[in-house]
Amino acid sequence: MTLSNSGTATPEQFLLQLWQQNQQAISRTLMASEADPAARQDLKQDIFLALHQSAARLQAAEMPRAYLLRIVHNVTVDHIARAKRQQWQALDEDTAQQLQQDCPSTEVAEQQQSQQLMQAVRRLSPANRQVMLLAMEDLDAPEIAEILQISHGAVRVRLNRAKTELMELMQNGR
Repeated sequence: MTLSNSGTATPEQFLLQLWQQNQQAISRTLMASEADPAARQDLKQDIFLALHQSAARLQAAEMPRAYLLRIVHNVTVDHIARAKRQQWQALDEDTAQQLQQDCPSTEVAEQQQSQQLMQAVRRLSPANRQVMLLAMEDLDAPEIAEILQISHGAVRVRLNRAKTELMELMQNGR
């Protein structure tokens, strides 16, 4: 599915189409960035508001997906910084296990593996987490460099460090 970037769509229509096409990437970013469902919903609303405010710029952007993900990234970074200042606490293990027990049995193993990955991604250093989340969305180094406004070389270095850190976290987490 491609975006209709022509003048026939309003910026809001273009934003909705872009949102729908990138909804899975946004959801994964939300899951990796926020364990608390209520706070995650607040973050999602903050992201959509920021995107809505930038709808015309998104429509005019040369790389609208990269621009959208940069906004998602920036809002998420602000959210995490605010949460640290407010002493938000992550979802405790008992609650997480109870939520998993409510899932159909065929999906539990997949969700547990996904949860372990997201927990490990949450524990990455902020710079490594940023690069890893964007790489998990199949963005290439130039796109990641554009989103984070760093060089391609810095992206490659951060990505290698993030992979190493993530492998260590996954091995130690088991």
